Amino acid sequence: MKASEVVGRTVVTREGGQELGKVKDIVVDEPGQKILGLVVSEGLLTGARVAPWSALQAIGPDSVILSTKESVVKPSEVPEIQRVLDSKKAIRGLRLQTTEGKDLGKVEDLEFDESTGAVEGYILSGGLLSDTVSGHSFLPLPLSIELGKDVAFVSPEAEAAIQQLSGGIKGAFKRSDQ
Repeated sequence: MKASEVVGRTVVTREGGQELGKVKDIVVDEPGQKILGLVVSEGLLTGARVAPWSALQAIGPDSVILSTKESVVKPSEVPEIQRVLDSKKAIRGLRLQTTEGKDLGKVEDLEFDESTGAVEGYILSGGLLSDTVSGHSFLPLPLSIELGKDVAFVSPEAEAAIQQLSGGIKGAFKRSDQ
């Protein structure tokens, strides 16, 4: 499942069927390997709160199900999430480069296992022109990733693991028997 597919979904409790807000964002640990939780927007006056990954019962096509309304807490109540939010480091939106300085694209999205929260890889954009012609690419979760303010670094070997996703003009004109 893509992170972007979860953002905007309604958050509902299993106990009592109460709507708690919408998923505003996904919090990923600093090594970029697992989902720690969800940022839940509750409204203008109450501000954002978080639901730790362990509180999720299901991620459905229309909503995210939590067990109780107590599953949504202040970020300060989950130190692991608070640290990530305070660092202001987010994988989505970073430029991805090898440690040798080769630009691999911008991290547009990430794919994760919806039952475990494990990040499976990153969807990369080469820019508007490149995406229009060739579509996006996918980098399976690299052995290590260093998150910075503007750039994330991976080993040079990660470049060989990048897979081209379908899409773009080139993908539209491929013969079906290829």
